Amino acid sequence: MAEKLDLPRWPTLHYERRLDGSVCGVDEAGMAPLAGPVVAAAVRLPSTSKPSALRGLNDSKLLSREQRERFFDVIREIADVGVGLASVDEIDTLNIYHANLRAMRRAFDALSERPAYALVDGRARPDLSCDVETLVKGDRRSLSIAAASVIAKVTRDRLMHELALDFPDYGWDRNVGYPTEAHYLGLLRKGPCEHHRRSFAPVNTIFSPMASAWRRFRFVALKRCEPVDPIELFILRSDLQAVFDGLDRHLGMLKKSRGGWVFQAVGYDAEGSLVPGGGPCAERHGAPVDQPTGAVVERLLRGT
Repeated sequence: MAEKLDLPRWPTLHYERRLDGSVCGVDEAGMAPLAGPVVAAAVRLPSTSKPSALRGLNDSKLLSREQRERFFDVIREIADVGVGLASVDEIDTLNIYHANLRAMRRAFDALSERPAYALVDGRARPDLSCDVETLVKGDRRSLSIAAASVIAKVTRDRLMHELALDFPDYGWDRNVGYPTEAHYLGLLRKGPCEHHRRSFAPVNTIFSPMASAWRRFRFVALKRCEPVDPIELFILRSDLQAVFDGLDRHLGMLKKSRGGWVFQAVGYDAEGSLVPGGGPCAERHGAPVDQPTGAVVERLLRGT
């Protein structure tokens, strides 16, 4: 059983002050997404007392987007900051763990001055040219690591927002590459692109070059909800299934939550653009489904 940590309300400089010499915090963003690079940051805060401008700084996951953006600018102004990336090709070649270590080394090497110590979030220990101490939940305990978490998160989010301009079908402007329903639906419609991690499921399973089942599906505008049987449910993950009729036309999704399965309608306009919650079965959007089977969904859509 994992040891439960007694986390402070806010990260502090306690760990930095225990060390004799300059210290940087190191953290990453983007280990779990299906697309995009992993980004690491190293931050060496001023050696004086905690800057008042960092009051309220915390693990980036606990901050709003507006707070992260504000702290990003403050940290860049007052601290020595290094950023390192590992590409999708490196992730697929090395695996995500070793690609992350490479990104951390690059972030550390990008600092203008080399610190004597590095506090690294988690258990992964990158090979740095200084003493390294790892801290589980370090972004909740060390102010330097919290600062690095913000720099890494904002840097990666901005990069994914830029990629979304050229690849709009995956919802990266909202999910920044994480496996949301919108991202899965984009993969279902368009397949993987050059920025997808080919070593990650479902990109290397459902949407691999050897898989072809999803290629037959059609995403077209329909005027009426008259599904041709049999209804087919295409499993994307354990809590998400796509709904198609007997002509392979996309009608919606089944999403499982704590309350059970729910039907989510999906439609397409004349240009083929996605209309979430719309389409011919919009009246059934949000309806509960007793069981995720084609027969049950068919009865729901036909109103019987």
